[in-house]
Amino acid sequence: MNAKEQRRQDWYVRIEAYRASGLTMKAWCTANQCSVEQLKYWLYKIKRVSSRATPDPKTSSVQFVPLAALDLPGSTFPVPSLILHIGQASIELHSGFDPKLLREVIHALTSSC
Repeated sequence: MNAKEQRRQDWYVRIEAYRASGLTMKAWCTANQCSVEQLKYWLYKIKRVSSRATPDPKTSSVQFVPLAALDLPGSTFPVPSLILHIGQASIELHSGFDPKLLREVIHALTSSC
């Protein structure tokens, strides 16, 4: 993988982490040491690349997966959570998670595939 492809892959991971975070662009960029302009640029670039090529569902690295809310027995209120499935790995996120750590974990999981 050349430097351009690696940079694009890194931004795919960062954008997925941004989308999963539920944060505003500004808050996510502050937490991840990048500018809002960089994030907007990469969102644009990835959207443009995606619209030019019709992805093959068998080889696409981005997949939508069903999400289910969990009811914990004995709890008086639901605990907001999100479970991400990446390959055989599952990551459960709760409010207040560290977006930088999530980005690093997703990068590690997708790099090993």
